[in-house]
Amino acid sequence: MKTKNDFQKQPSLWRWLLIVLVVSIVISVFYNWLSVRNEHRNRLLFAEELLKDDDTEVLQIFEKWYQHIRLNSLIWCEQTDEIFKLEQLQNAFDSTFFENYTVSFTFCDANEELLLTDEKTIVDCHLFFEEKIYQRGRPTANKNLFEIRRTPFDINYLGIVNISDNQKLYVEFASKEKAAWLQNTLKENRYSVAYYEHLELIKQIGVFQYPLVLPKEKNQSDKSFFEYEKYSHLCVFIGDLDNENVLLVSKRIPRFQNRLSVFSVVFILNLCLGLLILLVWKRAFRLLFRTFTQRLQLTMLGIVLSTFIVIGITSVIYVQRLNSQKNQKVLREKTHSLLLLMELRFGDKTPDEILENSTLLLRKLNEFSEVIFTDIFFYDAMGHIVATSALDDVFQGSSRDTMNPQAFHQLSKKHRNFYIQKETLSGHTFYSSYVPFRNNRNELVGYLNLPHFAKQTELRQEISAFVLAYINLFVVLIIVAFMVVFFVIKRLTKPLIESERQIAWNEMAKQIAHEIKNPLTPMKLNVQQIQKAWNDQKEDFNDRMKHFSTVMIEQIDTLSTIASEFSTFAQQPNVKLTEVNVKECLGKAILLMNTDHIIQFEIAENTDNTTILADEKQLSRALVNILKNAKQAVSELENPQIKVSLSTSETSVFIAIQDNGKGIPSEIRNRIFEPNFTTKTSGTGLGLAITKNIIERFYGTIAFETNETKTVFYIQLPKIKQL
Repeated sequence: MKTKNDFQKQPSLWRWLLIVLVVSIVISVFYNWLSVRNEHRNRLLFAEELLKDDDTEVLQIFEKWYQHIRLNSLIWCEQTDEIFKLEQLQNAFDSTFFENYTVSFTFCDANEELLLTDEKTIVDCHLFFEEKIYQRGRPTANKNLFEIRRTPFDINYLGIVNISDNQKLYVEFASKEKAAWLQNTLKENRYSVAYYEHLELIKQIGVFQYPLVLPKEKNQSDKSFFEYEKYSHLCVFIGDLDNENVLLVSKRIPRFQNRLSVFSVVFILNLCLGLLILLVWKRAFRLLFRTFTQRLQLTMLGIVLSTFIVIGITSVIYVQRLNSQKNQKVLREKTHSLLLLMELRFGDKTPDEILENSTLLLRKLNEFSEVIFTDIFFYDAMGHIVATSALDDVFQGSSRDTMNPQAFHQLSKKHRNFYIQKETLSGHTFYSSYVPFRNNRNELVGYLNLPHFAKQTELRQEISAFVLAYINLFVVLIIVAFMVVFFVIKRLTKPLIESERQIAWNEMAKQIAHEIKNPLTPMKLNVQQIQKAWNDQKEDFNDRMKHFSTVMIEQIDTLSTIASEFSTFAQQPNVKLTEVNVKECLGKAILLMNTDHIIQFEIAENTDNTTILADEKQLSRALVNILKNAKQAVSELENPQIKVSLSTSETSVFIAIQDNGKGIPSEIRNRIFEPNFTTKTSGTGLGLAITKNIIERFYGTIAFETNETKTVFYIQLPKIKQL
């Protein structure tokens, strides 16, 4: 069974745009739904990771320490130097543990007092740790190790080692890796988290302001999502529901402009894909660009598109430059603040005192890092790493044991007091500042390094937000521009088109008037001559009357032909498209024109299906016009030849009509399909114009090749699709 051909309706620019619009809406709606679903799943995985139980690595390391101390208990009891004991602990095990964990050791004797980190509060040493275990401690697989879980995202471990009856060692662990993972996950996903005990807020992290007390909901489940204050919240009950201990993980509900940005990106991609298809599909491209109005509309839209793209790229570059300058300024201020903090804490100490007490230095770097919100690296005077507060995965998973060579050269050799440069690590680019640190006696202690990675992330987020907002504006304005261009240009070009049409018809009228004059002149002369012969009673009047009748009939036929061709071209009748067999139609045209047997008809193999959608009479007229021109081109040759070939492809029917005439002169080739253009002494010059009009009305193409020995006209017509 055959289906209706797609060519029955002419493709329209606005129909293409409507298709692009509908497809973009469907894709964006599906993408937004899928994004919400995936985000919920990722948030559940994040909550499960927060609530995960014991760290097996901590258990193994503590067990080794415990056994080491028990085996060397006599040495530990006799030795009173705490520095010696710490060195023994650190040297007994893999140093990578100290890189992955923040570890602190506290030795407590009987009745010993402990000075807390605020350096103001003094408490009983044993009582301080026992209260920690009592209030927040949870037993682990090792009876001497406790998990101090104040919140699901604030977990420490506290181990107890009995050295003697009066002395105990308290070991506190905090995972740098988990802290970095939590920090990076919250930052990358823009999560806010909160922990409630008995529905009362204990701790929160993030921008969302949680209520102090959660309302008690009926029919509550252990894991559920709800929306509140423009945020989506994951509610996870820890333990039994009756305990009312709750973990909330929250994320802002995407704004309308964020959802619109998905549509905007998809719309632009589909628009580009559509334009690419038009460029590849030449027939559709030609049909969309065939009128002056369409060409003007698309030109204006192209200018608008190009302008927005150029402005967008320029704006992004400008935003990057501004952010780069802002980040460098902020980094300078943070570096100066860190230098002041270091001078206040370590300014009165010698380089050896500072570098040998690495535990104190590490603790202070961690404190300063929390104050200035930037990771810190401290290098000695030779450029070797001494301590770092780095929590970011980018820095933890890399080797920064030595100082950047270029920065070391600038500070140590060229004696610069501040140096900032761009660095790349693990595919991430960031600004990094370096500054020498000297004590109050102006002795060089080492070099401080602040890698400003966090701001680069913010820069990407700012640029992404700007680009998405710009794309949204871009798409809205483009749609508005489409509407404005369509209506405005249509209104503006209407008088112009009418004017051009009037000019064309005036030219056509002049041509037709000229063609009509040609037969009227001999007709007038013949009438005058026959009238004079009648008046003079010429003897040969009968012969003259016969000649007069012959001439008059010929000229009347010429006028009839002119009128017929002009009527055909001017009316452009509405064709009735039916299924036409090109092979049969071409055969009939050849049979009609091949009275002198100079036309050769060649049919290629596999041309069984030559069915197209056309008007058979109009197609036959077009073929006859070309064959007539070919016969006229070879009329004066001794050995005239005309070859007609027919072939097909999967989608098209091809006709080639070749004559061995002298060819078409180069100066007139570009005007050969113009209406009223002809090189003949008679005729209207409408034949090829009518032929081209007919072929294009059936969504086909016509072209020609010519030289001094031949001319070939090529016709391509689309076949009907077969089921």
